Amino acid sequence: MLTYVAIGAPCGMIMGQTGMEPWMVFALSSTFVTGSGQFMICNLWLAGVPAASIVASVAAISSRFALYSASITSHLTGASKRQTLAVAATLTEEAYGISLAKLVEGEDWGPRESFVLNVILIATWGVSCTTGAIVGAVVDVPTAIAAFVCTSLFICLLFSQRLSRGNVVAAVSGAVSVAVCKFLGLVNIAVPASVVVGITIALACDAVFDGRGARDAR
Repeated sequence: MLTYVAIGAPCGMIMGQTGMEPWMVFALSSTFVTGSGQFMICNLWLAGVPAASIVASVAAISSRFALYSASITSHLTGASKRQTLAVAATLTEEAYGISLAKLVEGEDWGPRESFVLNVILIATWGVSCTTGAIVGAVVDVPTAIAAFVCTSLFICLLFSQRLSRGNVVAAVSGAVSVAVCKFLGLVNIAVPASVVVGITIALACDAVFDGRGARDAR
């Protein structure tokens, strides 16, 4: 919850700078469960990116929630379809990590606890974003500083990952593809293109090297 306050407040400031009223910020933050997607929406909107490109970019980075939902529902043994849907539809990344760890470890944790945790975190995020929007209307915080909060979060997540060949290739190829798209003037598709390119090249690289290792072993 404290993490959500630290990240949600700057997000709310940026949302306020796009012209959203505090009640709009709360409504969006309480129903749109990917904070990085909200940062992306605001930054791309302020940059004048067309709505279709914003939708495509946010959809690309939010598709991971389908994997989160699929992986956690298999551990909700004994839960009804309604309970499973309630948990899957309200997942956030932090709630997913906590609930999955407790379910795998066999703790006294089920669909009710998972759903309550999801609701608490979503409410915390919504209140934090709304507070940021209110404060941002009074205190002038530069957009670049507030926007870098989300970027710094992903940098921390990147360095916390296991240093593997696939991760390095995905990061480098994704960064290069963004630079190439912007150099060619393809700013609208730079983000979704970098996601596809980074993942594709990393998977291909792993497949080639894993296959070569198997041949060498034989």
